[in-house]
Amino acid sequence: MSKSALKILNTAEKLFNHNSFIGVGVDFIRDESGCSKTTMYTHFKNKTQLIHSVLTARDQRFQHRILEHIGDSYGATAIHQILDWHMKWFQQDDFKGCLFIRAFSEATDHQEICAISIAHKQWVKQLITKHCLIAGHPEANEIIYTLIEGLISRFLIDGFDSNVAQKIQHTIYVLLSPPQHT
Repeated sequence: MSKSALKILNTAEKLFNHNSFIGVGVDFIRDESGCSKTTMYTHFKNKTQLIHSVLTARDQRFQHRILEHIGDSYGATAIHQILDWHMKWFQQDDFKGCLFIRAFSEATDHQEICAISIAHKQWVKQLITKHCLIAGHPEANEIIYTLIEGLISRFLIDGFDSNVAQKIQHTIYVLLSPPQHT
C-alpha cells in the first residue's frame, strides 16, 4: 500500500473512531489527510470501500496484537491473557468502544461492511471457544465472550473501573479453575 493510501486509511480510522461513520464525510477525511480528491479516489473508489479497508486493516491488527499478547499460552492462561488485553484496551485514551459494533449499527444497508463486523466478532468468539475447550470448560465460552462484549459497552459508558476489572478477572479465574474434589 502506498504512503498516501496508508495516510488516508489511518486518518479515516482515527476520524471514524472518534466520531462516527455517518458523521465523517470523504471531504473531511481528504482534508485531514492532506491529500487531493484525485488521490483519495485513486486509492478508494467510494466511502464504502474506504470503510471496508479501514475495518479490514483494523481486524488484521487486532488479531495480530491479541495473538501476540497470548503468545504461547493456551487454555485458561490464554483466556486470562485475552481478558488482560481487553482490560488494557479499555484504559487507553482513545478507547471509544468497538468500531466493528458501530460499523454494523451504522451500515445496515451495506452487507459487506456488516459481514466484516460479523466475521471479526466470530473470530473473537472462536478464539475464546478454542481456549475454553483446551481448558476443559467448553461451557464457559458463551459467558466469557458475552462478558467481554458487555465490558466494551460498560467501560465506554461508565469509564474504566479497576475494582470492576479485578472482580471480573477473579470471576473468570474461578470459572476456569479445575473442579475441587472433596
